[in-house]
Amino acid sequence: MKNNPLKINILLILLTGLFSLAPTCQSGITQSTTYPIELFSEMHYSPAYKSQETPRLQPVPEAVVNIDSIGTENQYDMTIEDFKYNHELGKDLYRVNCSFCHGNEGLGDGPAKEYIISENSYYSTNKVDGLPGSGSGTPYISPPQLNDIEVRYGNRDSAYNRIYQMLNSEIGFGPMPGFLRVLSEEERKQIIEFILDKDYGLNK
Repeated sequence: MKNNPLKINILLILLTGLFSLAPTCQSGITQSTTYPIELFSEMHYSPAYKSQETPRLQPVPEAVVNIDSIGTENQYDMTIEDFKYNHELGKDLYRVNCSFCHGNEGLGDGPAKEYIISENSYYSTNKVDGLPGSGSGTPYISPPQLNDIEVRYGNRDSAYNRIYQMLNSEIGFGPMPGFLRVLSEEERKQIIEFILDKDYGLNK
């Protein structure tokens, strides 16, 4: 049986090409953490260099450190340039976003209360990571009253900080959802001011 000259020529070309590339492959020696056969050693595992990386993103100038302890100082600065409190707007935002649980007058008697304190509630029947007590079969306590929050926390700053902490959570607290990505900073401030308002708000 005669050898096919075409097949032999193709084989010789492939072998010649492979040997000509060997010097560029560090003598064809397979490097660690790579595939058994490779032509460009470590190419797919090349390290990144700072000069080739995108610029780092810096925090916004208004960023504040979120700490758990609630003190008497106003720890959370929600300074908004040209912010003006509007009790009608604050009342409407509170009604739409908060009254369902906390009640129209901030008494903790909203229509969702009966479900929240039920043993069949989502909080009671489902274990949620990072939420102590969830999934234990024990219902959540009643939604807290907001009409006396300044009295309960001793002063306006402490009450303000507590409400701010709750509204600015991304994942929420207990059955309360997070509003960080739902409401704008100005809308959250309008709600806080309405809750603490002694003339037109809940703490009158």
